Formats: sequence, C-alpha cells, structure tokens
Amino acid sequence: MKMSNYFIPFVVSLLFSCTSKVKESGYDIVYKNDKNGKTLLGSKQELIRHIRGGADIKVGWGSQGKNHTIEHLSIPVWIAILDETEVIAHLDPQVLSKTDWENLTASYADSTLLNQEWRVVLTSKGEFDAVWTSKADGSLIKRIPQKHTMTWFVKDGMKNNTPFFRNEGIK
Repeated sequence: MKMSNYFIPFVVSLLFSCTSKVKESGYDIVYKNDKNGKTLLGSKQELIRHIRGGADIKVGWGSQGKNHTIEHLSIPVWIAILDETEVIAHLDPQVLSKTDWENLTASYADSTLLNQEWRVVLTSKGEFDAVWTSKADGSLIKRIPQKHTMTWFVKDGMKNNTPFFRNEGIK
C-alpha cells in the first residue's frame, strides 16, 4: 500500500484532534450555599441568569449523621425567582422507600409507604421544607422543615439577565 494512503487520514485525524474542542456533556456547579444561605461557591445572580436563559437545573444536598451519609440529586419540576434575588425550587412528588442502612439498600417492603407522598420545596437560602401527605385524602402526615447545604448545577441554556415579566429581549 502506498504511503499516501496512510498520510491523508493521519493528517486529517491530527488536525481534528488539535483544532477541535471536546465539549464536556454534563452539568456545571454554578452556585453552592451553606445551610444558612451563605454563598460557598459561585453566585445566586449567575444561577438566576442561567435559569432565565432556559438552562436545565439540578439541585444536590445531603447530610452526615453519626454513622451514615446520604446525598440526593434532583431535577426541580418548578422554579421561581423571588424579588430577583432568591431561587425556590419544588421537587417532583415521590413515594419514598425505606432505607436499610445495614445493607445499604432500599425497598418498599413497608407497604404503608406506598400510601404516602413526599413533597419538598427548597431555596437558595438553604431552606428545605419536606411534607408527607396521604395519597388517599391529601391530609398532612408530617412536616419536617430543615436547613441544608445545597449545590445548584446548570446545563445548556444561555445567560439572560432580563426578568420574565419585562418586555425587553435577551441580553
């Protein structure tokens, strides 16, 4: 086989690898707050600009107990910007499983959990309000307001600083 048969594909491959940027797929952390709402990383205004630009948002939080840790990551189903300075996010209602900490598994072996729905609203101030309601009649079973360190992730979209209620275009 001629050397030129190898040369052209080699040059094309070399040029492509040197000149193209590989776009990372995934989410970037844009804001992180401690449980009292203090900024640990990024800024709320940057988070708000991404929300206004239509970015996909995820929120992560967790806790460390005496013997175990747990981390959660969720995509909010509804997001609001309050007075152009704070973000609130509602999570999709869930039927929660029971966690077996000894074996680090989860299950619905406790069938009474299937009759309950868990809902959460959280804020960029570290507030986390969880309620459990009866799926049968909607009555409140329990409410546990909490405070958490939260990490806010964004993907895609563009930055936009124009509030949705204003008539100006995207800036």
